[in-house]
Amino acid sequence: MSETAAAAAGSARPQADLWSERAQDWAEVMEGWNGWGIPLYRYVLDHVTVSTGTAVLDVGCGAGRFSRIAADRGATVAGLDATEPLIEIARTRVLDGDFRVGEMEALPWADDSFDVVTGFNSFFIAADMTNALREARRVARPGGTVALTVFGRPERCQSTEVFSALKRFAPPGTGQASSAPSAPGLHEEGVLEARATEAGLTPRHATYLPFAEEYPDLATMLRGYLAAPPFVRAARAAGEDAVREALSEALRPLETPSGRYRLRDEVRVLIASA
Repeated sequence: MSETAAAAAGSARPQADLWSERAQDWAEVMEGWNGWGIPLYRYVLDHVTVSTGTAVLDVGCGAGRFSRIAADRGATVAGLDATEPLIEIARTRVLDGDFRVGEMEALPWADDSFDVVTGFNSFFIAADMTNALREARRVARPGGTVALTVFGRPERCQSTEVFSALKRFAPPGTGQASSAPSAPGLHEEGVLEARATEAGLTPRHATYLPFAEEYPDLATMLRGYLAAPPFVRAARAAGEDAVREALSEALRPLETPSGRYRLRDEVRVLIASA
């Protein structure tokens, strides 16, 4: 483990506290059979070499939906997350997977362990994103792949308006929880590439990927979104009823004529070589 990673302050403890509260809801809705990340997972898997025997590590693996899809393509999978309840679910989804609780800035695997390392909207949560990417490079084999996503351009994301429902619950003067929790600027062309280069990676493909989330009804969408840390944090501060009402108001414009709910969003995707 690198000296820098070992000294990292880490983000695992506060993240685990927030993600643990509604882990089952997150797993069943947002990482369900048709969860929000499915188009992202398939895009990355179609642009990297994953086949029988490929060693894949998912950083911020959550409840293991991506790991299950990668395993179905023949990969040997591992995953790291801060949240024990999510890791427990991941272990039931991929029985022979190597799932561990820990810090993304101090990955508990040896150097050169994986052919592919992924992080879907996870690396920017680290206390130091560059350190987290250095750790991803360390555990990737020379010439291996590190692939990651962050939230896309705010004006192209309907989730921007959804997360704006949290503005009323932010302490005065803080401006917190005013948008999706991506670090400022990471969605801009060249910014993510520069961060990866700083971490010792070589960017080879970057793009914006539009996708849609769809839910059968408002109750299901509420269940999924209320499990996300910004909404958990707001509910602790202002009460669940108030947050549920504000979120419901923000989601109602997304209702389709069939009564389902569809949200169109975008991520910035980067695929780099270690």
